[in-house]
Amino acid sequence: MADIAVFSAEMRRQAEDLASRLMASDAGQRLLAFHDRLGERDRIALRGLGWFAAAVLVYVLMIAPLVAHVDAAARRLQAERELLSWLQSHGSGSVGGAMPAPGSEEPLATVVNETAEQAGLSIRRYEPAGEDGVRLWMEGADFNALVKWLFLLEGSHGVSAAEFNIERESEPGKVSVRITLRG
Repeated sequence: MADIAVFSAEMRRQAEDLASRLMASDAGQRLLAFHDRLGERDRIALRGLGWFAAAVLVYVLMIAPLVAHVDAAARRLQAERELLSWLQSHGSGSVGGAMPAPGSEEPLATVVNETAEQAGLSIRRYEPAGEDGVRLWMEGADFNALVKWLFLLEGSHGVSAAEFNIERESEPGKVSVRITLRG
């Protein structure tokens, strides 16, 4: 509490010092003479306009950027919570080498292609990688959708990533990926 009082007194002293230096200058004298020539109603209007301008400056320079930053952080937090919730609800069956889904006779390339499309991911190119694998490339993929898709592949189809190379793109949340999947 004492620190606030000391800070407040120091700020008041600095403001008074600045005001006295401004009024002692030639521009300050001209401004004071202009103010004195105004009528009482004009002085009141000018003071009100000054307070309004100060309030707008405080809002534009301090409050609006702070609110925008808080909103963006809240959106990122919500997206991360949704991803965590999804991973927790789907993660228990995908840890520790899950087996392929019983009765699934579809080729790996078909499973990968269909599930990627359902997840909203676009495979730019893919090619066989050995007898039980496929290598694929994606550009501009949403990172959260990619992680969900990989968990789905492993948990529901027994397909896991053998090799994985990911690079961040300039757009937030977007990545370029090269993956070798085995199943």
